[in-house]
Amino acid sequence: MTRWILLERPAAQLKTLHTVATHPDTHSLFAGTSLDSYVKHGPLLVRLDDQPALTQAINQAPAEWPGLLIESEWDTPSVLTHLQHLLIVTFDQQRKGVLRYSNPTVASYLFGACSAQDLGLWLGPIHTLRWFGATWADQATGETGWQQLHNPHAMNWRIEQTHRAISLSAAQEEALTRLRNEQFLYDWWRQHPQHAFAQASQLMEQALSQGIDDSAAISTFLNTHCTQVQP
Repeated sequence: MTRWILLERPAAQLKTLHTVATHPDTHSLFAGTSLDSYVKHGPLLVRLDDQPALTQAINQAPAEWPGLLIESEWDTPSVLTHLQHLLIVTFDQQRKGVLRYSNPTVASYLFGACSAQDLGLWLGPIHTLRWFGATWADQATGETGWQQLHNPHAMNWRIEQTHRAISLSAAQEEALTRLRNEQFLYDWWRQHPQHAFAQASQLMEQALSQGIDDSAAISTFLNTHCTQVQP
């Protein structure tokens, strides 16, 4: 079983990476794709085998190495091809967009909404997928931790499957909408810590149900209706 980390912010870790790792085997996720011109800003796939110091650094301070930990019996080119295949997805039936699934917060929503039936499609040759993170709501309550998914169909994967377009399910689209809403709410709550996140979340749902979807209007609604937490 081979292990990698798909680093979400390689530029931030690049200097540290080359300090901790010995001649790391790295591959830019955007290289050779339609996103090639943004390769310096894209995730970096780093092989962890024979890199005990890097592995230890990740395990000791996972928040400082945001990304996805991958285990597979397939080789690097196969895993890289699949990861690149997931970059462009179809949503809302016909629209296409770039999916930043390597972000642990995004992964917590996206893969958390993945059905057991679709798991093999999304993980492909990946046997085990791990990341240190949580949804914005869980982060607000201090529940950030390790998440893990197993793919029993990994050995049945074939590279021909990367010829099929990847589409978000209705549940995944809903989860990513929730991500955007909860990120806005989390940012608001960080500026107003005297209020309970759970109450603010309920009020935001109320505002959205009333057709209030402008950021400034939602902030005003929350400021008006949220009660201060009693000490």
